[in-house]
Amino acid sequence: MAGQELGSIEAAASMENWDKINDFISELIGQSIANASRGYKLRLASEELVSNIIRAAGELNSGEDKDISLQVSARLEQENGKSWFVVKTADNGQHFDPHFGRRNPVDTEQHIREREIGGLGLFLIEQSVDKATYDWVDEYNIYELWVDIDAGQEQGK
Repeated sequence: MAGQELGSIEAAASMENWDKINDFISELIGQSIANASRGYKLRLASEELVSNIIRAAGELNSGEDKDISLQVSARLEQENGKSWFVVKTADNGQHFDPHFGRRNPVDTEQHIREREIGGLGLFLIEQSVDKATYDWVDEYNIYELWVDIDAGQEQGK
């Protein structure tokens, strides 16, 4: 799908670029999503996703000599009569399918010491957006986070 592109950025997947990447995403969300709560949730999901990519790149780089790049873009889409804001990331790190929509739910009531390790961040991402997708294309992890920008407008959610 090729909606209205809002901008893109590419940088090494490293903590040195954390602020640059997240500030880029935040600025575009602020310009495009009037509902503060929905914008906040998308920023939270985006930061968690970027954090996971950077952490995985750091682990990969500790054992190999491979530069991991992170491309981030945002666009507006019209689909099924709805207006969507979409954050897309692409990284050439290790293949990682988060199984969005196909994962076992995280028991947030369970004490942290009793929970399985991992999965809470992915749960947070899925709970914060209307749709999260993943694809592996040409040696790149492609993640998209979708938010219906009109949802909640009538009630100010």
